[in-house]
Amino acid sequence: MLALLVYMLFGLALAAVVLPSLRGAVKCWLGLVFGCVALMWLPCLAAFFAGFTKTAQYIALGAALAGTVCLALVGPGKPRWRKLTAAMPGTRDVTGALLSLFATVFCGYLLHTHVLMPHGDGSLWVGQSTYGDLAMHLGFVESLYQQGKFPPEYSIYPGQLLDYPFLADAASASLRFFGLSLRMSVILPSLAMLFAVFFGFWLLADSLTEKLAPTLTAWLLFVCNGGFGFTKFFSGEHTFSELLSGFYITPTNLADEDVRWVNVICDMLIPQRTTMAGWCVVLAGIFLLILAVKKTVTDGSGKREFLVLGALAGTMPMIHTHSFLALGLLSGGWFFAFLDKARKNAQLRALVLHYVLYGMVCMALALPQLIVWTFDAASTGNLLWFNPGWVHGDMNWLWFWIYNCGVVFCIALVMMFFLRGDNARLFWGAAVVFAVGNLIAFQPNPYDDNKLLYVWYMVVDILACGWLWEQLERIRIRPLAQAAAALTVALGVLSGTMTMLREAVSEYQLFSKEQADAAAFICENTPADSLFLTSTAHTNPVAVLSGRNILCGAGMYLYYHGVNYQQREAQVAQMYQDGRTFELLAEEYGVDYVYVSGSETGSYAVDYGYFADHYPLIYDQGGISIFQISR
Repeated sequence: MLALLVYMLFGLALAAVVLPSLRGAVKCWLGLVFGCVALMWLPCLAAFFAGFTKTAQYIALGAALAGTVCLALVGPGKPRWRKLTAAMPGTRDVTGALLSLFATVFCGYLLHTHVLMPHGDGSLWVGQSTYGDLAMHLGFVESLYQQGKFPPEYSIYPGQLLDYPFLADAASASLRFFGLSLRMSVILPSLAMLFAVFFGFWLLADSLTEKLAPTLTAWLLFVCNGGFGFTKFFSGEHTFSELLSGFYITPTNLADEDVRWVNVICDMLIPQRTTMAGWCVVLAGIFLLILAVKKTVTDGSGKREFLVLGALAGTMPMIHTHSFLALGLLSGGWFFAFLDKARKNAQLRALVLHYVLYGMVCMALALPQLIVWTFDAASTGNLLWFNPGWVHGDMNWLWFWIYNCGVVFCIALVMMFFLRGDNARLFWGAAVVFAVGNLIAFQPNPYDDNKLLYVWYMVVDILACGWLWEQLERIRIRPLAQAAAALTVALGVLSGTMTMLREAVSEYQLFSKEQADAAAFICENTPADSLFLTSTAHTNPVAVLSGRNILCGAGMYLYYHGVNYQQREAQVAQMYQDGRTFELLAEEYGVDYVYVSGSETGSYAVDYGYFADHYPLIYDQGGISIFQISR
């Protein structure tokens, strides 16, 4: 906990010094973002030289502490340092902070029940949204902590560089060295990032609308987002008992019925840790980008903001590649959208130079990441392909977006014909992200392009709510205007609210007591870099709870990361079923242990007698056996 606080203080000190002109609330939010970035990156930078070890963690923590002290010494006696707390927060800032805190508390409850929640019998439970993705992230966290290898490899496919953006999980692995459990190492940094997302969106909306009502409306339509999927429940197509007890039968997620615009809390932020970290950073990037562009095209200033933005954007590829790409698309779209204004104000040269500077700083930091990790992943194939229409299925494309995106899309359809000035430039610049997300898939699963499309949604949601309130304020009959606003909010949040209620009561067992006990034995009695033969099930206690390598993990992870795992997956079955094949492949891969449980016997015709006759049985409890292969 103290280590986390040091990184956050470093971020606050950095924001106070590099962005002195911003008001206190914005600096505090950006400081929180900078602190989260430092938590993700500083230990990894140290790990290149010292491995992902306790030594690297103390080097990184010491650097953050020293940086905080140095930044503090730069500031005392100077207005830019005192401005961090000098201005009292306004009503809108306080309102946004309180609402963001409330949303974070709700997410904290979900994290409490959805991240290895222990039951009285010793089993470990999760929720509906975390039953799939969480196991992968926990395995990354624990393997980094236990094995210390850096750059890391897939613990569920050893020998393959971990190309997936892993820095959010690396942050949790770092906190494991300071005494936090696996569960708490995931929950605590998540709370900081979640608050940064919620408050960051509020401040972005406030900066564009400058009024409480449209800012509040936009925030609600983002946090409680959902389309018109609720009609399927009120019309009787689905029942409310299905909502509360079914697996993914919600108004925002009915894949077979073309309902795919999921709620950001339940299906993006809580289960997808890289998305959570990416949105934490990309909202700060969008805020700085808009500020920098507007200042540049107005009077030629904005250089400082572009420099900070370049450094921030440069950290993003291995935090969340989709957010990095989305910010790049926004940058390009808004460059061309604001060219006319720059020409009129004789600031075209300044805009071009500032963009060049921004790009140089960004790519100086991002290119090494792209070369080491991202380009390697892309070279495996199937990660970039033409996919018109995103995932609209059998629905008409336009109706798909109206039904899924709901009131925000409906407002945008009308608004785009009437927007003028900077808001029109922002809208059409952001449309680049929407167009790319509807034309090109960047992963084998085209659904994952929603990580791009939600960044578009953030911008359009704010612009739509700002424009809507401008129209409502023109209605002289105030009760009519208020009723229209209330109806808009109700239609916009009903599906999301129903989904969040479902998520709050969901619970599923991820690991039994017997599996947790076996993982504890493995941690205490086997080398950290041991290789286990297990089934490929995603609920794998060896990979998840002990951080050990397994020969081949779940295809539901590896396929969508572009890993060609199919041959090794087939070999796993052969090794369990045939002793001679096992001996040949075990020597080839260097298998140290064989794990046999209900998952293995249920998936393969396990020749248990062969293993019992040839190898020592070192663990046999609760229907789980572990054989030692290496001597």
